[in-house]
Amino acid sequence: MQLITLSANKTSFKTVHFKNETGINLIVASQKNPHKSDKGDTTNGVGKSLLIAIIHFCLGSSSKQSFKNKLTDWEFTLKFKIKDKIYESKRSTKQQNKILLNNEELSRKEFNQKMEKLLIDMPGEIKELSFRSLLAFFIRPRKSSYIHEANPNAVKKDYQVQLANAFLLGLDVLIAEEKYQLKLEKDRIKNLVNDLKNDKFINEFFSGDKDITLAKSELNETIENLEINLKNFEVADDYYEIKEQADKLKYSLENIHNDITLKQIQVENINESLKISPDIKRENIERIYKEAFVILKEDAIKKLSELEKFYKHLSKNRENRLLEQKNQLNKQIDLLLQKKQNQNNELNGKLKYLDAHQALDVFIKLSEKLSDAKSKRDNLHKFEELIFKYKDESRKIDKRQIEENEKTVNYLSEATPIIAKTNDFFRSLIKRFYPKSASGITIYNNEGENQIRYNIEAKIEADKSDGIANVKLFSYDLTLLLNGYGHKIDFLFHDSRLLDGIDPRQKHELFIILNEYIKKNNKQYIITANFNQLEELKQYFTPSEYDNIIKDNIILELKDNSHEGKLLGIQVDIDYD
Repeated sequence: MQLITLSANKTSFKTVHFKNETGINLIVASQKNPHKSDKGDTTNGVGKSLLIAIIHFCLGSSSKQSFKNKLTDWEFTLKFKIKDKIYESKRSTKQQNKILLNNEELSRKEFNQKMEKLLIDMPGEIKELSFRSLLAFFIRPRKSSYIHEANPNAVKKDYQVQLANAFLLGLDVLIAEEKYQLKLEKDRIKNLVNDLKNDKFINEFFSGDKDITLAKSELNETIENLEINLKNFEVADDYYEIKEQADKLKYSLENIHNDITLKQIQVENINESLKISPDIKRENIERIYKEAFVILKEDAIKKLSELEKFYKHLSKNRENRLLEQKNQLNKQIDLLLQKKQNQNNELNGKLKYLDAHQALDVFIKLSEKLSDAKSKRDNLHKFEELIFKYKDESRKIDKRQIEENEKTVNYLSEATPIIAKTNDFFRSLIKRFYPKSASGITIYNNEGENQIRYNIEAKIEADKSDGIANVKLFSYDLTLLLNGYGHKIDFLFHDSRLLDGIDPRQKHELFIILNEYIKKNNKQYIITANFNQLEELKQYFTPSEYDNIIKDNIILELKDNSHEGKLLGIQVDIDYD
């Protein structure tokens, strides 16, 4: 795959013609006053990085809301070649879910699947490998892509990073996939056990507080007893109605008992009153009579005999009244005692009924208790089975991991020529920059309890500085382009940030290497650069070399002197990183 042109449906856009389908293509950002010392006057914002974002947009990147908001009604077209066939990819900022490939409307997913078939020799269905994940090694999409040479997509998943690099370096990714799947399976079983641990009942066995064998025996006994009780259980639909009647009878009997006791006390009081005779002596009557005679008129005073007669009559009436009251109370007591006996008999009958029958909710509670006991027993069975399965599967996985480790060791030994080819080329590039620094791409078997099969690392002694790190990234990408495996991507596109921090002498060597390798291998190299990054190289080139390698390969110049000089031809702030 090589790029031919990038265009848009707006006349202001600077159409990019990648005129060198094989060779170097330079896109230069020029400054209005190149010799001005003001550091704030830069070539940022002319469209160098935006150009990369648009190419990715035409090649199936995820939707960009900023394009839709800021570039309404824009449509970009990327023309490229795969082998000898020309393709055109068109994508609108308004309807980003559709991409036209040679006028065939495809969803973004369908487009990427088709590009994958055209460009990637996929060894099978491996979820973490795709056209999009591998394309980033050849046109790094964002600023973070330049932090680490092995991770242009800036993903956090180590397995995915390892897999993409292993594939492009020609390693057997199915071996890596096998370890990954084994680890996933082992983790899956562990997660099942952890989920079971969340059960409070089961957790007691994990903590060692209970013995599972004893607990199972207790549960079986409990279940057996509950099943017997439920089998003999007689449910009374009117249980609570009868119980309410019994409660009312108890309350009534208590009131009857209290009433009987009160009336018996009244009878006792009458008996005591009858024992007391209100006998008044005659001399007392006389005294009372004399006192009354003094106070009252003589004609108003009764005779003493009459008074004595009146008093005897009064005493007789009192005795008759008390006896009558006593008889009535005794009759009432007899009636209450009979009522008490009747209600006692009725209450006893209801209590016997309640004793022989039980309520429906009691039955339900017993059923729930039985269900709970069975659930606990089932959980224990499940726990035992899962633990057995976990141990058995773990043993099998451990065995397979040992086998896979041995298989990988043997494979890496057999793959020495493939590994040596890429490593030797990478080292030869680094030696061009830093002759005295040890370097290389190391590949080791990872035997740890993790998802990673290959430990892959590109190294240069003292590679912590920005310049050396960028040289390593350039050399790694060029190695994948010229000596990589599994792809038909024949171009490499770098942003100008690659050149940041690299010593001018190393920049000069970088372009010498590109001039030496790119064209003769029928590859295409594209780089954006600031004018000053190229100007400082003149002292290291002869005039003819500079013209041949740099000047003659400038395909587009972007300027900061006006909006028209920028890539879009208009002034707009877009978040595309």
